[in-house]
Amino acid sequence: MHYVCIENDVVISILNYNPAVPSSVAVVEITDEQHQQVSAGTHKFDPVSRQIVPQDSAVLTALEVERANAEDLEFLRSTDWKVLRHMRQKALGITTSLTEEQYLGLERQRDAAAARII
Repeated sequence: MHYVCIENDVVISILNYNPAVPSSVAVVEITDEQHQQVSAGTHKFDPVSRQIVPQDSAVLTALEVERANAEDLEFLRSTDWKVLRHMRQKALGITTSLTEEQYLGLERQRDAAAARII
């Protein structure tokens, strides 16, 4: 079980134990499944009705965009070193770790990831 703490019609916390709170704070019990829905962002706790309700489609779309952007940003961050190493090796006139074909393929992937970021 989880417990939603509400004060002035605002959710102030969700806890995994039944808290001792002042009388100005209402505590509503929710199931583990409902807590997972809230944590995943697919649902929210409505403090007025004191129910778990689905998120608006606009919020869900924004969450999906945020997740997709995060994946593309992580790919760009995680491959920066390969690009820098290749450029440094070329500047030093030494054999590169990546072939030209591998490097261009990586740059194409990075360009596609950067273009998807909203």
